[in-house]
Amino acid sequence: MLRRIKQEFKQGKTLLQFGFLKATGQAMAMVAPLVIAKLFSPALFGNYSLAKMIVFFFTSLLISSTQAPFIVFANQERAKTGKINKSFSVQCIFFAFSIAAFLSLNLIFRKAIIAFAEISPTDLPFIWLAFIGLALKTFLCNLFMAMGQRLKNSIAELIFGSLTLSLVFVFYLTDTINLKTVFLIYFISAVFLVFILIWTIDFRQLVSFSIDREVLKDMFNFTKWVMLGATAVYFINWGNNLVLRFFAVSMGDIGTYNVGYQIFKGTVMLTFIVNTYFLPFVSEHIGNETKMRDYLFSKRPKIILMGLVVIGLFFAMAGYLFELVFSDVYEGSVVVLRILLVASVLMLYSIFYDPILHSLNRYRFTQTVNVLQVLLSLLLALLLVPLMGLVGAALATVFAYLFRAVTIEVYFRVKLKRLLKL
Repeated sequence: MLRRIKQEFKQGKTLLQFGFLKATGQAMAMVAPLVIAKLFSPALFGNYSLAKMIVFFFTSLLISSTQAPFIVFANQERAKTGKINKSFSVQCIFFAFSIAAFLSLNLIFRKAIIAFAEISPTDLPFIWLAFIGLALKTFLCNLFMAMGQRLKNSIAELIFGSLTLSLVFVFYLTDTINLKTVFLIYFISAVFLVFILIWTIDFRQLVSFSIDREVLKDMFNFTKWVMLGATAVYFINWGNNLVLRFFAVSMGDIGTYNVGYQIFKGTVMLTFIVNTYFLPFVSEHIGNETKMRDYLFSKRPKIILMGLVVIGLFFAMAGYLFELVFSDVYEGSVVVLRILLVASVLMLYSIFYDPILHSLNRYRFTQTVNVLQVLLSLLLALLLVPLMGLVGAALATVFAYLFRAVTIEVYFRVKLKRLLKL
């Protein structure tokens, strides 16, 4: 009994350390756009949001899609051999391809991107640098998770968030803050991050470089399904901007919507801490009934309760905080944010199933749900935005997240609960 209590305390302490560091880093990364919103006009923040939307589309499609396959295969490889060189080699190939594909597609659709975000041609190279910076940061963070070094992953997030926020203030104090410099910040932060943490990598797990055809095939099959889902998730998160742009909503209103949405997106990113932290654990112990019961029926309720308290407090204080920071410039963002926080609760509830689905290679189901979710979100946005404006866009997002939570819950109870002997 005493040994079990000590083990629980140790695991809880590690989770709290990981969660605190990662949440702090992501909070800083979330605050940076809000500081930019304070420094920009609503219209200019609208330009920034649409340009950032382009960056995150390619990040979701080409970079984020490789995260889960890399972590799952690397942890399974490390459990067998103590190294991850085969998985790492494939990940390097994916990374190089992602950079090349991004630059090629941006050159092809250069004019369309400039017209969509209403930016100048000289702004575009800085958007490219922002993507490369985010790709480097994501690659390094995923590597630490693949090596089983959770705390280093969260430290990397913290350093990157701190650098991003600090550089926003540096450019502001030097009177050089503009669209170009806010995107340059992501690249500079990533370069500094790599320089700081590259010395902490255990290269013994990574050598020698080896392309295993079976690993390449399996990771690619996993990735192509996740890529479909990552693209769908992107449209869930950013698709409302397309609808708002389609109905010729002013750039100022798009900026107002995105201030509230940036905070919501930050809360969703915080819920992904659960997936990031527990994915290596679940992928390693998916067949252990005792550990899976503890994960779902002990750890999960406690974390959900804590999340509900935090989200509830933020819901109550949103109006006061916006008045304090923005005066009445982004007054319309408060209603948008409060509606979207309901979707945050739904995401927190369902996120605990993601590591299980990934570990069981149920990526076809996961990505099918993501695609249906984005179709529902866009359809509802097309129906509700003409009637309710920004509020309609927010409600479309909530209903889409409700669909996701209910569908995954039903699938778990019908298909997976008996399989896991729960």
